[in-house]
Amino acid sequence: MSGLVDEYFFKYEHFFVICRMVWLLNDVYDVEHRAYLMSEKKMELMPLKIRSHGESPVMQYNERYTPYIEMTGLLPFIQLVSRSTPNLNDAAVTALIDWWRPKTHSFHLRTGEMTVTLQDVFMITALPIEGKLLCMSIDSEEWRQQMEALIGMSPPEPEVEDGGKKDRVPAGAPFTWITANFAHCPQGANDEVIQTYARVYMWYVISRTIFADGTGKNAPWMWLKASTVFDNKFSWGSAALAYLYGQVINC
Repeated sequence: MSGLVDEYFFKYEHFFVICRMVWLLNDVYDVEHRAYLMSEKKMELMPLKIRSHGESPVMQYNERYTPYIEMTGLLPFIQLVSRSTPNLNDAAVTALIDWWRPKTHSFHLRTGEMTVTLQDVFMITALPIEGKLLCMSIDSEEWRQQMEALIGMSPPEPEVEDGGKKDRVPAGAPFTWITANFAHCPQGANDEVIQTYARVYMWYVISRTIFADGTGKNAPWMWLKASTVFDNKFSWGSAALAYLYGQVINC
């Protein structure tokens, strides 16, 4: 008798889970999907653009950076990205975005819920998931002076014509400026110079991969500031996952 009761409750519980998933996937959600707009409304929509700009061949990895990058815990990731970035399937990513639910931070698929976990981030990217939280201040006051103190220079301020207004400049540096000034570490450079180039290299790579934005033009100042002390031991994987959640919501 006990076995029959257990079987009954197992079937009832299984049925409840299926019903719950069907409710989460009803038409109220589906009508907001790009797939629905394309198939039912006949709207011509292109696949979403992948917000990852890869690692430029102009910024070449130098083995002299290794001991300093290793202290940050980013060496496996940097070496992975420096070799090549994976080919991304725009259509598949677009389809996944359709099934993302910001309230649960998961993909609600017909077969059940799926999400990206911290373990996934570690296994795929080799980013460290233990250590200090990467909580950087967004205050950018006097960021040029701080950047000059850290790496010896900062991007030039935009020119302002007579009577014109100065354009608002993001706290950071264009990738083109970085490559023009830090693409190749000089031969015979001392430890201080090598550390500077190692910082800039990490800043450049993580700004184009982990924390890529839609423009692909600038490296935010705060990610350079995060490498001020090499052995801070930040949990870069946690920051990457949080940033991923935020970017998916904004798609």
